[in-house]
Amino acid sequence: MTRRGSTVQDGLTAPDEPAGTVTAPATYAQERAWLASRLAHDPPTYCAVDEFPLHASVTADDLVRALHVLMDRHEPLRTVLRTVDGRLRQEVHPGPQPRIDVLDLSAHDPGAQIEERRSLRTRLARGPFDPHRAPQWRAAVLGLGEGSWAVVFAAHHTVYDSASGLNVHAELTELCAAAEEGRAPRLPRLSFGYGTYARRERRRTGTHPAAPHWRARLYGLPPVHAVPLDRPRPPARTFLGAEVRTALPAAVTATLTAAARSHSTRPAMMLLAAWTALLHHHSGAYDLAVGLPVAGRGDPATRSMIGTFVNMRVLRADLSGDPDGTELVRRTTTAVRADEPHDIPFQRLVALLPAPRLPGVPPLYQLAFNHTPANGLGPPVSSCEEDLLLDVAGTGVRLVYDAALFDRSTADRLLADYLRLLAALLDAPGTRLSALLPGTVPRHTSCPAPAPAPAPARTAPRDAAEERVAAVWRSLLGTDAVDVHEDFFTAGGHSLQALRLLARLAPEHEGRPTLRTFFADPTVAGLATALKHTPPGRTAWR
Repeated sequence: MTRRGSTVQDGLTAPDEPAGTVTAPATYAQERAWLASRLAHDPPTYCAVDEFPLHASVTADDLVRALHVLMDRHEPLRTVLRTVDGRLRQEVHPGPQPRIDVLDLSAHDPGAQIEERRSLRTRLARGPFDPHRAPQWRAAVLGLGEGSWAVVFAAHHTVYDSASGLNVHAELTELCAAAEEGRAPRLPRLSFGYGTYARRERRRTGTHPAAPHWRARLYGLPPVHAVPLDRPRPPARTFLGAEVRTALPAAVTATLTAAARSHSTRPAMMLLAAWTALLHHHSGAYDLAVGLPVAGRGDPATRSMIGTFVNMRVLRADLSGDPDGTELVRRTTTAVRADEPHDIPFQRLVALLPAPRLPGVPPLYQLAFNHTPANGLGPPVSSCEEDLLLDVAGTGVRLVYDAALFDRSTADRLLADYLRLLAALLDAPGTRLSALLPGTVPRHTSCPAPAPAPAPARTAPRDAAEERVAAVWRSLLGTDAVDVHEDFFTAGGHSLQALRLLARLAPEHEGRPTLRTFFADPTVAGLATALKHTPPGRTAWR
């Protein structure tokens, strides 16, 4: 093991970092996670918790030192995000003090150990992180007896993603082996740090090389899905979510891998094809947009790094012509593969496409799908970013839904229909799309999609507060005139511009108006009113 405060590269100890904090721009992935966590009603939704089993003749102190080595090697584990002039930046600290608990569970029987570990994972997930202090992670070292250990690791999604967990486990395993054998650890060389990655990402200005692909791919994309809602969409997003969950039927898990192999594809594509088929069944739409989280680690040098790289990609699903299951899976696989070489940050994609911004509607997609091979759906959520998200992890499956739009009974029905449709797709892939759910009646009537209201007579700023907001608004959006009742997002603004708007208007205010407050009334008049009621000494954008 190396001493605290040193950096390990290829098992060698590099000189200590210079004193002081290093800053870098936030990555696009960090921006999304940061904004989502501040708009959410359930901050622990944005905390990842992993448990890593370890087997070695080491001590608890060895494992604590190993966690410090990880922190020294990987900048995100020493990072906190802050806004400077409305722009999100990383602050990488030279020596933050993480919370690492040590618990000896060796005297517990196996059942008690399992219960204690489950309780610990919940506690680590639910505890909020101080948004102003590094590091944005915590851990517990668990002694299980006779050289058996576990490390429970909880980290905010602004510094950690699911691929990071694989790297943490691999490096902890190697560090334990090195300590046990009395040798230097053999760890992957990190070609550059996360801050360097962020700077390179930001330097890619001008037309993105993937822009032509996405302009052609998403031209004419419907701005909002046609899945029926249980109540009208509110003019502002609430981010209030709920979920229903179950397990994949045993017959599905037994045949899924073999079925995917017979279609020359992956199990995830089978699950995704069934999801698009269900959305078509309940909406009647043949042209669907589905958001897919992707690893975002196209650069081989990033694959050994700890940090957040996840990006959102928009899949355009074609369900025209009543294809059978085999054709549907082929179309799904072909579309995903065609898009894979054309990664582009989602924020840039939103800015690139001239899609209309409708009140309360997430841009480009509102339906999403996520698949993780390993088990572990995590704790129940009470926030959501999309209208509907199907999340499959190992044998677990859940439907996360916007509680402002859907009832629990509808979510239950959608999830049950999905499982029946998936089973039918696996059992009889030659069945036409129209016959995959016999005996069910699709809900093709819906609350109408929101549309921009007829423009009233333009109202100019009426007092000094509204004029002050309007001046910053004009600067950010590049407009000459402002209607105090115009929606910021309909006018072409996006979430990060909203952050800059708040930062410029209230640099000495904290807490109110928050991003969530602004999303509820994103107008000059609404923001001016909120600023009038904001006490001094607080900052609006946190």
